[in-house]
Amino acid sequence: MCITKRGDEMIIEIDVSSETPIYTQLVYQIKLGLIQGKIKPGDSLPSVRSLAGDIGINLHTVNKAYKVLVGEGIVEQVKKGYQISSETPPKISDDYLSVFKEQLFDLMIDAHVFNIDVDHLLEDMQGKLKGDGTDD
Repeated sequence: MCITKRGDEMIIEIDVSSETPIYTQLVYQIKLGLIQGKIKPGDSLPSVRSLAGDIGINLHTVNKAYKVLVGEGIVEQVKKGYQISSETPPKISDDYLSVFKEQLFDLMIDAHVFNIDVDHLLEDMQGKLKGDGTDD
């Protein structure tokens, strides 16, 4: 696991042994930082080279993550690099919303098949999003 700090605020954790691609982990770590208020709309992101060096990953991986975030409207490319979009919340495309709904539906099927208490699960997930350290 690699950790980097952006100032004293943002910590990005990447699990190199995870099956989740590193660029996807980076995308979600940036989104989580935004949700938790560790980064704010209008904040500049570290340069591709700087973040890649801090985390110890390939420049292309960081660039791919930033491009995904640009495509989602969460990040804007500016003259000096990348920054969090000042538009809050970012507009979601119909295509992305459709994919999101399909993925959520698949997860809901599993929740029902395995008799998972969805309300309890949502409470746990809300705790994690807020960064209160909830693990189960």
